[in-house]
This record gives sequence, structure tokens and C-alpha cells, in this order.
Amino acid sequence: MSLGGADGGASWPRRPTFGSGRGAGRLRRGQGAVALHTIADVTAGEWMGWMRCAVGVALIAVPGPILGAARREQPSGAGALLLRTVGIRDLCLGGGIVSAARSPGEVDLQRWTRVALASDTMDLAASLAASRSIGIWQSAGAGALALVAMLGDRRVLRASLASGLSSRTGAV
Repeated sequence: MSLGGADGGASWPRRPTFGSGRGAGRLRRGQGAVALHTIADVTAGEWMGWMRCAVGVALIAVPGPILGAARREQPSGAGALLLRTVGIRDLCLGGGIVSAARSPGEVDLQRWTRVALASDTMDLAASLAASRSIGIWQSAGAGALALVAMLGDRRVLRASLASGLSSRTGAV
């Protein structure tokens, strides 16, 4: 591959394209090459997985400032431990979603996204149930975060189901 040419090198490096639909432009396992991913290559499922990983890392690495945002009391060791375990859960779920989004087919992505949706739904229910003990505003804030995650999970699941349906029917 040359850096120059009639187009002055504007087309270098060229993205490989194989097929169409979800994952177009990516090399699959067994094709003997490694593909470089660009922002355009990241699917909604992969994006949600990376976001969940980032939240998990933040909860694990710096639970103190996150706990301090509640402003009700000083962060405790037990609170930091609890927040870190939630971070570990989000990191594991996010890693599973990213891996499933990069695998061929939709079944794994749908399975991981359903698990994340169930987790976020239970987080919302727990947030609302805790309104008396933590206060209505903190309960609403935690519930809003869970709701945003639920909406993202739902979007990924719907797109994955539509993609799986279109690939079975031959539609693009």
C-alpha cells in the first residue's frame, strides 16, 4: 500500500469491507488479518458495553468522590466496598457485551444485553424502594441513572433483534 498516488494519499489507509450490515468493514476470525477499528465501526451494543466498562472502572478506582457526591455522610469503608462490587459487576457485564457485540451473530449480544437490562431494572427498583432511607432526591438520582442504562440496553436489544430478523429474512 503506498502513501502517495493520484489522490495524494487521502485514501490511505483503506478500510477493508467484507459484507454489509452490522460489523461491515471488519475482518472476522479466520481471515488471517487484524482489522483496525474506527469510531464508525463501533456498534450501539459495543458502545454500551464500553460505557458500562468505563463506569465500572470509575466505581472501582475512585469510589470516595462518588460516595461523597451524596453529601449525607462521610464515605465509609463499607460504602466504598459496596460501590467497588457494583463496579466489578458493571465491568464484567460491559466486557461481556463488548465481546458479544464483536462476535458473529446476534444471540450472544441479545443474551448479555438482557442480563444487563435485568440488572438495571433491579437497580431502578432498589433505588425507588430506598427512597425513605436515603431520601427522595438521592433515590430519584440513582433511579434516573438506572433508567438511562435501561433505555440504552433496550435500544441495543431492539437493534440486535431487528438485525437478527433482517439477516434471517434476507432483508438489508
